[in-house]
Amino acid sequence: MNKILIISLSALLSAPAFAGMQPFFAKNIPEGWPSYEIKDYNGQVEDGYDGPLSNILVIYDPSIKPEQLNRYLVQQTAIANKAHDINNIKYRRNVVAAIPMKLEGDNVAEVADSFSIGDFDEIRRKYGASVVSLIINSNLADGQCGVQTSYHTVTVFNEPCSLPTLLPHEWGHVDNLGHEYEHTQSHFKDDNYAWRCGGKPTIMSADLNYDQFDLNEFYSDPNITRGGEACGTVTANNAKVLKEVISNPDSAYWIDVPPLTKIGNVTIALDENQSSEFEKVITVTRDGDLSQAASIEVYSDAVTAVPATDYQELAKRVEFAPNEATKTVTLQLTNPAPADAVCDDGDRTLKLGTRWGEKLGSSNQLDLTVKTPAGTLASCAKDKEPEPENPDSGNGGGGSTGLLSLFGLALLLFRRRN
Repeated sequence: MNKILIISLSALLSAPAFAGMQPFFAKNIPEGWPSYEIKDYNGQVEDGYDGPLSNILVIYDPSIKPEQLNRYLVQQTAIANKAHDINNIKYRRNVVAAIPMKLEGDNVAEVADSFSIGDFDEIRRKYGASVVSLIINSNLADGQCGVQTSYHTVTVFNEPCSLPTLLPHEWGHVDNLGHEYEHTQSHFKDDNYAWRCGGKPTIMSADLNYDQFDLNEFYSDPNITRGGEACGTVTANNAKVLKEVISNPDSAYWIDVPPLTKIGNVTIALDENQSSEFEKVITVTRDGDLSQAASIEVYSDAVTAVPATDYQELAKRVEFAPNEATKTVTLQLTNPAPADAVCDDGDRTLKLGTRWGEKLGSSNQLDLTVKTPAGTLASCAKDKEPEPENPDSGNGGGGSTGLLSLFGLALLLFRRRN
């Protein structure tokens, strides 16, 4: 079992506080760092691709927000596939499903020791996945961000573990890639004596900082250079190892489970008759071969609407029984409005889509609009109204009017005296 990315106590103590919907929970993302939007969901593999494919089933802790996780997975798979292109390797990684599931254990070591290989082998075959990646929240008591064993990985979704290549690193281990250290330093006999070039580490480097974004997004390879320096040697060549693995079915874990055959597509629509102001009913209809059981996830993604403020995030796997063609799911809009509700009477938008189908593909996305409830808008308007002036306030109820009255009285007494 390869255990990687040991975090020092100083790194934990200096880690920033848990942030909001940031791609990696890091605050120093460089300008121009790639951003992947909703259009890229289900798009890790381009149309017409016919090469080796590593299908990945993700099981994640239910406490992780679905929209944060989804963006994270898209970014990590995109970086992994970009590395394959840079290393001139015809190979793709593709997330086929993400399923919330509470696992035993509070950190990487405990979770890795608790799961049954047999149980996960059964579930990966159900979804046509070759790799199972467990993504957890962690108390970091074991000082680990990730671990790989056989065709499973366990990684942490906490800010101290916000490495931009954490999943590609562990997936590399699944394909027999070894750690890459600076030049010839290595602590394990089975590791490659890998390379750092242009002053930057590579994906399989074992000495990354938790927020290190400035790195080479590829594997060690002497055919690649940075600043005139070769990014590998004869022994430091993970690109060569990966090419050999995917060309030899007997050495590749991913070849054990073929992708599931698609038997139909899913269309989603808003049921106006069943929906209410704060609950939207979505019909999910499949076509094709209805005789087989199948499933797909319906999910939400913010555009201008605010998750947990305007609506409750949706990540619901819809299970179709044999000969069942239509199911429904509900999207809950927030009611009553929370304290941080948006005081704006304009429309805000979100998208619903389907992805990660078990034998099913996606036909469409659905655009929805939400508004701040009228009662909340009234409260917002009331809060913004200026406080009315009290004519009797100040100087015992006199104010400027009282001063003028006193002046008039004094003038009257002066005239009488004269």
